[in-house]
Amino acid sequence: MDLHWVAGVVVLLILVAISAYRDALKNEPIGHFGMARGDFPQLEEIE
Repeated sequence: MDLHWVAGVVVLLILVAISAYRDALKNEPIGHFGMARGDFPQLEEIE
């Protein structure tokens, strides 16, 4: 297999991974639930 094909596949996989990571952050940003700020839910709210 030509080295150019291997490099092309690697770049394509990196671009797909970056796209999936950005899409995941857009749909579920870090700290979305407020627990990162220390706002933990009460036990009554969990049940």
